[in-house]
Amino acid sequence: MKRGDSNWRMSEDGVLALQWMDKKLILFLSNFHNPEEKGTVKRKQKDGTSEEINCEQLVRDYNRYMGFVDKSDMLKFCYELDRKSKKWWHRIFFHFVDFTLVNSFIFKNLTTGTGMSLKEFKIAVATGLIGADPQIPKLGRRSVDKPSTSNKFKIQVPLEIRTDKAAHMPQRGSKVRCTHCSTKAVPHRTRWHCTACNVGLCLSEKKNRFIPFHA
Repeated sequence: MKRGDSNWRMSEDGVLALQWMDKKLILFLSNFHNPEEKGTVKRKQKDGTSEEINCEQLVRDYNRYMGFVDKSDMLKFCYELDRKSKKWWHRIFFHFVDFTLVNSFIFKNLTTGTGMSLKEFKIAVATGLIGADPQIPKLGRRSVDKPSTSNKFKIQVPLEIRTDKAAHMPQRGSKVRCTHCSTKAVPHRTRWHCTACNVGLCLSEKKNRFIPFHA
């Protein structure tokens, strides 16, 4: 075979086996590509010039996307769960958990464009799985020897906690009776509504009916 030549066979299930000659013979398997789709790739010569070589679309896609496998491995290596264990299947389980988190992280950034780092994403997932409640007091007391390094002017809240109960938010609107504290004998009117329940609830410096109503 000369450089740029190829042979292929397609199975009844639609799996393509392709031989393509570059400097040496390269083998491909794909269940996605059409072998009739052709293209070219550039290869540098010894004199520094570039040459266009005929190839199938499968070869072009491989050259274009093969770096993402390396990036996926790199992201998996960061903060991975893998630990030595006497039970061999533990490491297989940790491997799939790590790759599941990496794939979810990539999908979330592509679809939402949040720009969240992998570390922040894993902390958010862990917080969501644990079910941490911001109202639960932390055990222990603050050390007086080590100064706090947190930013006092911008409190950092994990994403899973910040968006966990974001449906029932107050919204100002027309004046209606408070669902929680208003009675026929003693009516209480308010301009604050719950966005999820669509009811009026008193909200002021002296009185907050959102918390007891949703408790």
